[in-house]
Amino acid sequence: MTFDQISSDALDKFIRKYMREGKVPGLAISIIKEGDTIYSKGFGARDLEEGLPMTPKTLIGIGSITKSFTAMAIMKLVEAGKLAIEDSVAKYIPSPPFSNHPDIKIKHLLSHSSGIPAIDASLMQMFYLFGDYSRICPVQSRDQLLAHIADAEEFIIFKPGERFFYNNDMYVCLGFIVEDLTGQPYRDYIRSEILTPLEMTDAVFTQKEFDKHPTNDRMTGYLPKPSNNDKNKVVPTKSPMPILEDMHAPGGLYVSMEAMMNYAECLLNKGKYKDLQIIAPDSVEQLWQPLIASPYGYGLNPKYAMGWSIEKECIKYPLIHHGGGMGTSCAFFALVPDLNIGVSVAQNSCTGNTATVARAAIALLMGTTPEDQIEELRCQALLKEICGEYRAPYDMYSMKITQKGGMVHANLEIDDGPLDFPIMLDDFDLLKFKICHSNSTKKVYVKFFRNSHTHKIEFGTFDRYLYKKL
Repeated sequence: MTFDQISSDALDKFIRKYMREGKVPGLAISIIKEGDTIYSKGFGARDLEEGLPMTPKTLIGIGSITKSFTAMAIMKLVEAGKLAIEDSVAKYIPSPPFSNHPDIKIKHLLSHSSGIPAIDASLMQMFYLFGDYSRICPVQSRDQLLAHIADAEEFIIFKPGERFFYNNDMYVCLGFIVEDLTGQPYRDYIRSEILTPLEMTDAVFTQKEFDKHPTNDRMTGYLPKPSNNDKNKVVPTKSPMPILEDMHAPGGLYVSMEAMMNYAECLLNKGKYKDLQIIAPDSVEQLWQPLIASPYGYGLNPKYAMGWSIEKECIKYPLIHHGGGMGTSCAFFALVPDLNIGVSVAQNSCTGNTATVARAAIALLMGTTPEDQIEELRCQALLKEICGEYRAPYDMYSMKITQKGGMVHANLEIDDGPLDFPIMLDDFDLLKFKICHSNSTKKVYVKFFRNSHTHKIEFGTFDRYLYKKL
């Protein structure tokens, strides 16, 4: 399997279309296959005002993909005999909420299955940076963060391992454990034990490192905000970037996509990079063992492991991945171990979905089209196709399908008068959409039909009425 010129050109075109539609300022992507980087490009601008190009060497915030580095750090401490993932968290953080819940184990923090719901204390500084003071948390230290979480004791109603709650604060706590057991700041341990051995020189945690990076190839951040001209449109707007110590363990790494290929090579090679065994093969396997059902992913039953999302039914092969967003940047990192493929994508805004680009690349590498493999693209195409105006015989009644803000609405005329409902895709193959109505449990549908010759959407039905598309 190679990434031939045709596939490369197809991915180029896909990315350009994605960026135009999503108003993405700049995007970088690198792909590794069997130990070789087979595609590595930048698109658009890392700084729109200065006209500076995005490159595969540009430092971009990868947000929560950093959690996989934190999980690797924990496994290195397991290998060193300093802790076990079955240990109670209270052994290392002997204060509430953990002292009140000794059944919460290290593995539960790693898999977002502690039973503690998201409180987002660690995100407050990022919100403040963006000028959002709608929520205030009295948190400026480790003790205050733990006390703030413990104050929400009445919300801890699920047992560990019973319910998935994606929780940045629990990864902050894992960072505390790394610091306590190593006697080093989290960022220093990650650098000495993971980044430096992987030769990831284009990777930083602090504002000073970011500002003084020798290549000066670093992103400018753009926060999605309503347009001044049209409040219904969201546009990328130049913004301060969240390079914050509170976010180091759950999401603080700024790194180039080219450097992420070293990380991919290590993981795909069972923890080995060149001649160095960075982490034991058994540890990599353990990190990827699914522990709890998760809403993050595609297919019938995505799972979360330890710092990783796992899909087994979406494509022919297991897909291991994680995404991340920091407001002014977002990223997606994916591995297909069976094909020895790694993909890393990031952009300097959170308009658009970088996972779509990574999945498109994987689809092309598999010799298929993105539309064949990505459910989201098929749904987007269908929704675009059904939108429009329809008329019943003799123009007696009308139906109008519109899409706004991620919702699809059906505005209908029938003999009882006008109706307006949100509709939700129920069956892609049957082109059937369920009407959502809080006052009824009845299953009522709007269904569409294609012309057998042109294969275009031509008719829609509701109740006893048939409407033809104009």
